Amino acid sequence: MGKPPKILIVDDNQDLLFTMETFLKRNGFDVLTADDGQKGLALIKESHPDLVLLDIMMETTFSGLDVCKAVRSDADLNDIPIIGISGIGDEMGIQIDKWGDDDYFSVDEFFEKPVDREKLLERIKVRLKKGVIKRGHPDL
Repeated sequence: MGKPPKILIVDDNQDLLFTMETFLKRNGFDVLTADDGQKGLALIKESHPDLVLLDIMMETTFSGLDVCKAVRSDADLNDIPIIGISGIGDEMGIQIDKWGDDDYFSVDEFFEKPVDREKLLERIKVRLKKGVIKRGHPDL
């Protein structure tokens, strides 16, 4: 049996970090967390996770958008799938229905908060199957 896929969650909301970490671990994933963009980017470079779950609009000096830009411009990292999450629609009163629009967020998929965890889990598995099996995760 191969090692479980490694997912990094980057969000400045401690409650969401704990809830998502617990949910993903219960579903068989190895989970890392970071509570700001700088820590998240450092963990991405250090651990090269199989997927990143990233809050786009963190109230930190290095936002999720900054993390996306840094990851997508780094040849060693730009193949890592990123699922963006944010409450930006509620905060700004807009509807966001972008899925994989590189000109918009540079994320592979986007979920509005509050996140439907079952739908997120389904999409995580789909994203991981597209590349992770080649890296030794046949359990997916």
